[in-house]
Amino acid sequence: LADQYRGKLDATILQNRARARELTSDYKGADRDYTLSIQMAGSNPKEIAPFWLRGALVKFQLGESIEALDLVRRVEGRFPEAPEVRAALAVLLWKRGDEDGARRKFLEIPDLARRKFLDEEYLRVTIAWPPKCLGVLREIQTAV
Repeated sequence: LADQYRGKLDATILQNRARARELTSDYKGADRDYTLSIQMAGSNPKEIAPFWLRGALVKFQLGESIEALDLVRRVEGRFPEAPEVRAALAVLLWKRGDEDGARRKFLEIPDLARRKFLDEEYLRVTIAWPPKCLGVLREIQTAV
């Protein structure tokens, strides 16, 4: 039985490997693994998972803003109230030039949760977004 599964990738392994690559700044490798894991889920909206947001942020880090926005919008459809999703969407809108939309989206985050996005340790350690995302988020924070 072990031989049957050896060498086969599954979505969970890909997600974990993508996260490990992301944490070591191997964004291209992380993107490959996140993309493959997302493709394994298919187009069923119920299969959309929180890790898709990480995949989107990696795409943004690599300069693939349109693909990142598409993924975040899909995650937002499944998790519309999630503060991290709202913050990520604000980042993408800001970078696209929609500063008013970005401010609105960022201010949709409840006050207590929004304060976490001002905490450098929370940003670097807890959510550990890629650097490009954190830079844009800081721009939004100074504008709100």
